Parts: sequence; structure tokens; C-alpha cells
Amino acid sequence: MRDFVKRLAFLTPAFAIAAGNAAGAGGAEPPRALALNVLEQDGSVEIQLIAQSAIAQQVEYAVELVGDSNARHRGNTSISAGDRHVLSRLSTNVTDTWCATVEVIEGSGPRYTLTAGDCSEA
Repeated sequence: MRDFVKRLAFLTPAFAIAAGNAAGAGGAEPPRALALNVLEQDGSVEIQLIAQSAIAQQVEYAVELVGDSNARHRGNTSISAGDRHVLSRLSTNVTDTWCATVEVIEGSGPRYTLTAGDCSEA
């Protein structure tokens, strides 16, 4: 019986670690440092690139808004932890469809693309 208790005491932390890893593998993706806010009104659209990082870090981004005309903006900046503010603001008139894309590279590692509007991949 004593050997069983020793083995159980040894295995319990291993089971806890394995369970934690399994829960993390299928969990939600980590929070992103940048988000896209869209304001549509009477034939125009404005997009705002919002900094909302949980940690202080460097971010690089490239924003493109395509509507009746095209607008682009690139940036590379340091953002503070927990400080929510607008990094970029683009607007265009729209009569039919529009698409906004933002390519992001976070200093902490993640790369991702934010999209809004009628962005369809060919």
C-alpha cells in the first residue's frame, strides 16, 4: 500500500501538467495587440487601427483600405501595456464594396492579418 501512495504522489503532478497542456492546446487564441474598428455611414467608411496590448511591445503594421479609392499606411511603433489608443485612421467613399486589410507583426512574436468589409480571396 505504501508503494501505491508513493507512486500516486509522483504521478499526480505529471497528470496536472498534462491536463494543463491539453486545455491550452484547444483553448482560445492569445489576445492580439491590435484591433480594427469600423465606422460606416452614408457612402463612406472609416477604419481605425486600435492598440490594445496586454504587454508593452513593438508592433509593425501595414493598413490598406480599398473602396472608391485606395488608402495605405505603414507604421512601426512602441505601444504601452493596457493603453488603448488609435494608431491609424483611414477613410474612403464607397458606392459598392470595400475591403480593409491590416498585416501585423508583434514584437512578442505573433503575425496575423485583420480584415473587414468585402474582402474575398481570389
